[in-house]
Amino acid sequence: MKKKTILIASIFCSLCYHSQIGINTATPMKNLHVNGSLQVVNELNVGGNASTAGSAGVAGQVLKSNGPGNAPTWQTIAGVPSSTGTVIALNGQFVVAQEIIVQMTNDFIVTGGSNGGVPVAIGSLNNEIVDNENMYTGSLSTNSFKVSADGVYQIMMNAQLSTINTADGSPSSPVVGIWDDTINAWVARVNDIYWAGASSGAGGGPKQTYTLITSIPMLTSHTYSFRVYNTVDVTIRYLSSGATGSGPVTQMSVKRLK
Repeated sequence: MKKKTILIASIFCSLCYHSQIGINTATPMKNLHVNGSLQVVNELNVGGNASTAGSAGVAGQVLKSNGPGNAPTWQTIAGVPSSTGTVIALNGQFVVAQEIIVQMTNDFIVTGGSNGGVPVAIGSLNNEIVDNENMYTGSLSTNSFKVSADGVYQIMMNAQLSTINTADGSPSSPVVGIWDDTINAWVARVNDIYWAGASSGAGGGPKQTYTLITSIPMLTSHTYSFRVYNTVDVTIRYLSSGATGSGPVTQMSVKRLK
């Protein structure tokens, strides 16, 4: 008890005469200077003033420095660790970007000119690799998705197509991309001349891989879908196969950038 009294008295005297306390240092640089480890067994409060207690934050938050002369603050890193995805800096906060990555599970065949001339939502895009905000829906016959925040999103689409020439023997021009279901228009697309040669069926003959990499603004109030269109029959293939084996080849993804 005597030792505790002496220690408290020593600290009090240091405050009175020096206004700085040094632990394991004879030259404290701050009001409290600890040269050694620190163990906190309860909450750590930051900020506050003479009449208000500092904040202990909430579970999962991290301590952020606000620079010299300013109290640090507790900050929330959204989606960590409960979400899977890429962490981006957005409006001064770290957030997990919304991300959708889907692969095909079966070939998908579209009859040329079907659906009243409107691009067809691609079916069998139902192998969900990532859908970290549960905003994608895919089935054997269709797909659709939404975004959780207005922003700019990166689009990456890779699709292996197989088709035939038009009735007069001319090459066709298949189109794949993202369709805005709300305004009924393409918002991202890629097309190319496809020369099928002597191919007699959409599922056979030559194959051509279409790739789209771009970034576009997207809105929470709209619904989108991955779509394809061609004036003649076209097959989107889910596997690339050869003598040495097979592997998935058609994949679509959307990821928020800002």
